[in-house]
Formats: sequence, structure tokens, C-alpha cells
Amino acid sequence: MTDIFTRTLKVRLSEVDPWALLKVQSIFDWFQDIGCEHAAELGISAAELLVRNYTWVLLKYQVRVTRYPSWNEEVTLTSWRAPLNDLYDLREFRVTDASGETLITGNSAWVIMDFNTRKPTRLSRCLTQAQRSEKGLIPDSFERILPVKNPQHTTDFRVRISDLDFNRHVNNSIYIGWALEALPESFLSRHLPTELEVRFVREIARGRAVLSEAQREDTSERAFLHRISGKDGEGELMRMRTVWQPMERFDIPSQIRSLG
Repeated sequence: MTDIFTRTLKVRLSEVDPWALLKVQSIFDWFQDIGCEHAAELGISAAELLVRNYTWVLLKYQVRVTRYPSWNEEVTLTSWRAPLNDLYDLREFRVTDASGETLITGNSAWVIMDFNTRKPTRLSRCLTQAQRSEKGLIPDSFERILPVKNPQHTTDFRVRISDLDFNRHVNNSIYIGWALEALPESFLSRHLPTELEVRFVREIARGRAVLSEAQREDTSERAFLHRISGKDGEGELMRMRTVWQPMERFDIPSQIRSLG
């Protein structure tokens, strides 16, 4: 058992985009998987909590990308955690390349939810004193995300059973994909996000219709505000802010670049 959890990964074909770079959604899948593995090692996994009708639920994310790893590249994914005020479990992530250069960082906040009432509960109801001890400092650096008020881009989806996860709600990476999909292809084909601030608000069930909206932020042409909401009165499900950089800034593999 360790306070810092590390895994070496190789970027798989199923995890890359048309430019052979790691998909944005795959970043969130990686973070979720290593967080789950670490929690299991500490004896606080979702499976162990579920025996007592509790589970982990993601509340916030803050992700920064310096470089996207490419297909077949080997990287190291590291994660550690620190409880905060008996309410949140903060977890930080770092992806580094073979030379030790930091490519991606992430900060997240998790709560424990009562599986029956679907409401958050205090960590002390489910975790021991040792599991709640502050073994490392993680800054509570999450920024306020402004709401979408004048959507310029919209698209809609219907929740599929394949969108649901272990907790029987839409997985966090699915929301990210929905949010990005609202932007026009002319923009998505020429830019990649380097900053993502995410706030999850509520759940939605299979078969329900959802709306993805985005608007350009007033202060920057490369920043967008995003909102996912239920179309049948469920209200706001997620909000996000993204900052983007032109595709030419990124190291696209030469064999893929030649195809363009």
C-alpha cells in the first residue's frame, strides 16, 4: 500500500484521435482507471463501498495539457489523494513521458454518495481515520465556471446503455465527449484543448434526451463555455470551460501528418 500510485501505459490504437494523439476522453478514462486501482489498494474502492450502499462520485475536474502523447508512446501515469474537510477526496494526476517531462496534469474532487438516496455523505461515515488522514497536500484550485447564457453551437444526444458506468449513471468521460461535440468541425479539426475545467451537477437516466451547448467566451477567441442539460426538465447536468490551441502547436506523428 502506498500514498503514490504509478502505472506505465502505452497509448493504444483505440485511445487515439484521427491525428494519432491521445483522445481528450481517453485522458479522463485513464484518470478514472488509475484512481480506481489506487482506491482498491487502499481498501476504499467503489466495490468495497457498495457493500455498504455507498459509492464514489466525481464532482470536479481541472486538467492541463502541455503535449498529447501519441499512438504507441509509453508514458507513466501517477496519482495520489488527500481528503479535505470530511467532504471531498481530492485526487491529483500526472502523465509524464519517457524523459520525465510532464505532459498532462489533473486535479479532481470526489464525494461519497449514498447509493439509495443518491445524496452525498461525509467521508467519516465510510472511511477510517487512517484513510482520512492528510498524507499529502493537494491545492483546492478549482475555478468558478460561468454558465452558458447565449449558446452559439448546439447538438443533442440520447443516453445509451453503453454510456452508463458502474454507478448506473452517465460516465464522466461521456459528458466530456458530448460537450466537445457541440463545437463546429471546422474548429475541432484545427484545434485541441489544453485547459479543461469541469463541474458535474446531476445524473440522468438511460433513454433521456440531452442537449449540448457551447458559446465562445467574451475574453478569448480560443476559450469556450459548455453546458450539458436534460431536454425533459432535468436541468443542468454539467458545465465546462475549455481553452484551445491550434493543431500546428502539437507534435503530430509524421506518418499521420503526411496523410493530410
